[in-house]
Amino acid sequence: MKLKTLLLLQVIYFVLGILYNGVSLFLISQGEPGLAPTQPVMGTISMITYALFLIPGFLRKITLYRILMGVAIIVIGYGGVVTHIINIFTQPQLYSSIVSWALAVGINLFGLVLNIIAASGKFKT
Repeated sequence: MKLKTLLLLQVIYFVLGILYNGVSLFLISQGEPGLAPTQPVMGTISMITYALFLIPGFLRKITLYRILMGVAIIVIGYGGVVTHIINIFTQPQLYSSIVSWALAVGINLFGLVLNIIAASGKFKT
C-alpha cells in the first residue's frame, strides 16, 4: 500500500470517529443517551489529536509518523477496541444499541489495522 493511500484511509477513520462522536453529542443534546459510554467531547478531542498524529506522515517525516502510530495503536487498541468488547459483556446498558456498539468497535478496528500497517512500515513511500 502506498503511504498516500494509507493516509487517506486514516483520514477516513478520523472522519468516521468525528461523525460517531458528533451523532452521540447530538443525541445527548436532545436528552437521549449517547451512542456509547465515551464522552463525545473527549472522543472528539481524541480524534483531533489522532489527526495531528497524521501530519508527520503527510510531511514525509516517516520515523516520527511511525512512532506516533505506535502510540495510537496502544490508545485505540485499548480504549477503542478492548474496552468496548469488555463493556458489551459486563455493562451492555452503556450502549444505546448493539448497532452503536458494533459501530464503535468496527470503526476503531478499522483505525487499529491502519495504524498497525503504519507503525510497522508496511507501506511504500
